[in-house]
Amino acid sequence: MISYNFGMRTKKNATQNRTESLIGTAVVIGGFLLALLLSRIRIHGLHAPLPLGLLLGSQLVGFEPAAIIGGIILGAFSDTKPYWQGVSAALLYWGITRIILLVRKKCRPTVRFIIFALCMIATLPISVIYGTREWLYGLISLSVSVLSAMCFRQICLTVKTINRARLITDTEQAAIVLGIGALLLAVSDAAFLGWSLPVSMILLVTMIAVSVRGVTGAAAGILWSVMLVLYTGADPTLIGSVALGALTAGALREKGKPFIIGAFVLSGLVFRSFAVREAYAMSIPNLLCGAAFFTVFPRRWLTSLRKYVDPRLHTELAATDSIKRTERRVSWEMERMGKILGGFSSMFHTAPEEEDVIRKWTVQGALAICHGCEVRRLCWKNPELMRDAITALAEAAAQGNRVEPIDPIDENCRHFGDLCASVLLSYQQAQNRDAVSRQARTQSSFAERQLSGAGAALCASAREMRGRSRNTELRERRIRDSLISAGYDLEALDVYETDGSELISVSIRRPLRTRHSAVQWEIEQACGFRLRCIRVTSGDSLVSFGFEQDAALHATAQVSRTAGESVSGDATGECRIPGGRVCFALSDGMGSGRQARNESEAAIRLLFRLYHAGVQKELVYENVNRMLLAQTETEMYATLDAVSIDLNTGEAEMLKYGAPPSFLLRDGKISPISGEALPCGILAEAKPSVIRLKLKRNDRIVLCSDGVQDALPEGMESAIRSMEPVDKKTGDALIRLAESRGGTDDMTVMVICVA
Repeated sequence: MISYNFGMRTKKNATQNRTESLIGTAVVIGGFLLALLLSRIRIHGLHAPLPLGLLLGSQLVGFEPAAIIGGIILGAFSDTKPYWQGVSAALLYWGITRIILLVRKKCRPTVRFIIFALCMIATLPISVIYGTREWLYGLISLSVSVLSAMCFRQICLTVKTINRARLITDTEQAAIVLGIGALLLAVSDAAFLGWSLPVSMILLVTMIAVSVRGVTGAAAGILWSVMLVLYTGADPTLIGSVALGALTAGALREKGKPFIIGAFVLSGLVFRSFAVREAYAMSIPNLLCGAAFFTVFPRRWLTSLRKYVDPRLHTELAATDSIKRTERRVSWEMERMGKILGGFSSMFHTAPEEEDVIRKWTVQGALAICHGCEVRRLCWKNPELMRDAITALAEAAAQGNRVEPIDPIDENCRHFGDLCASVLLSYQQAQNRDAVSRQARTQSSFAERQLSGAGAALCASAREMRGRSRNTELRERRIRDSLISAGYDLEALDVYETDGSELISVSIRRPLRTRHSAVQWEIEQACGFRLRCIRVTSGDSLVSFGFEQDAALHATAQVSRTAGESVSGDATGECRIPGGRVCFALSDGMGSGRQARNESEAAIRLLFRLYHAGVQKELVYENVNRMLLAQTETEMYATLDAVSIDLNTGEAEMLKYGAPPSFLLRDGKISPISGEALPCGILAEAKPSVIRLKLKRNDRIVLCSDGVQDALPEGMESAIRSMEPVDKKTGDALIRLAESRGGTDDMTVMVICVA
């Protein structure tokens, strides 16, 4: 096992190291390409401040700048006029910071800023070889490089910490927007025959930004178009067309991708951008290119982006994660308390009683007399036979019969009277002690069972809570991926359990192309079990569905009772139990009126509470009786007739505490189900009758109180047979028949239908 765990840890560490190596390689290559592209953006054709800002910003967050230095050097020669001043400043800054790190092993951000500014100022004279006016442009380049360094620092920090699934702040989002704008400017000259790469990219990223952030994303698209127009001197109508399309798309983004694309098409028509004109406009090639890439952009990526940049969605997800973490912590505490209760139960464990204690005490009483007898050896020649004789003598004396010496006791024993008295006294003391010991063992055993059962229930509930939390999280992920892959614009998804049934709530943005059956089919494929639609709500922008797990069987109950002025002492109830079970119960309290009703309701309430708590079934049956007995000092009892059904397998248990017979109807045959047991609440040791059944589809179970059966002299079975087929109205018919026969007691009939 140790070697296995070591191997697993080694494999996990190797996988983690491989992943980190791939990420590091991607960062190095990305930094090099980014510096190379940013080198194309120059001031007065000579100064390139953005790659220098990238160098400083990346180093401030701990990235290795060697690849960026290489990109700056290579980018310096991408034009006919190399920017020697920028290359010299980058190399000088890198060299000084490396020397400082070798000496002090740490360099604060403020020191880096100062060193960077000094290196830029020190290398300004290099640009004078191209003209004296380059001093002014060099100072402008210094300012832009410092400002861009702050921007790239935020971007690099975001890239470095994005795996923490945190919300990207507004400042970081603004920095990312500016960084995307810089990339667009870097490829601003990529145009061919009416098609422009930067305009197509602006349309694509604007559509994505609008889909993710709405009006805020539209503002980002307008900013990118302004930057492109100012840098390239393109037609300002690009700004107006992008602004109109982005704002319209922001208002229609809840409708889905087709409406976002349609908003930009409408904007192009308004500004007549589809005419043959220069590439830097919302022309047909640019719009087709941007719309095509936006159409194939995966929806799950849009959902992930919203999770990182949308505060409302991030808050909802954070709240959900917090609830799940709290639930896991609570489950561990529950399991710990369950183990503590299980440990306490051992305090009430009693050792088994010695065998033949009464016999031993009785023999000891005889030995106390025989010890001083001279002929003791004659009587005790066969010890086992003598013990049997003493035991028979004690039993006869205890029953008040005349006692005489029994072989091998000497008939002429002169100590026989004392022997009989001592044996009888010892026998009675042993019996009293045995009764007290038996009662103590019974109480201790009961306490041990209760504590052990409560601890086991807590541990089982804790494990079920953790398993349900993990299963729910995985199921939500599978359902979300399935719906998004099927083309649905998912707004909200929630999987939870209530009343023993798993519920799935889904909200989808309009337009909804298919009916709820198609959505249900997608979810069933993701979950692996059948569902039943229980709710469909349509709104202006959303369609919400509610589904629950569909069991193999369904069970419903129809209750019929006498309608009178007095309060009925009968009570009924229905309880959905976790795990796909359902319990129906009928109870008849002692007598009639409010007091009897309280008794019957208390019995059902205790039964359902114990079931919901996850207590073992054997303890449920025992505790209903004991807890009802302990609720009041006055006499309080009730009959209890309950049916617990596993809807997945059809297994059922009928619990009867003094209840009259019930009846199972299957394929036209009626089978009575009865059990001999006292009502609950009379004796602490009372146990119910438990009957196990295997139910099938179309079975019917009829439960009734004794008032109905007492009023039908021909019997319930004959009355039910006369009312075939049995359905939900059978209960009302039985009540009317019992009333016509003179029934005056409280009468209740529950018909359980299995479908």
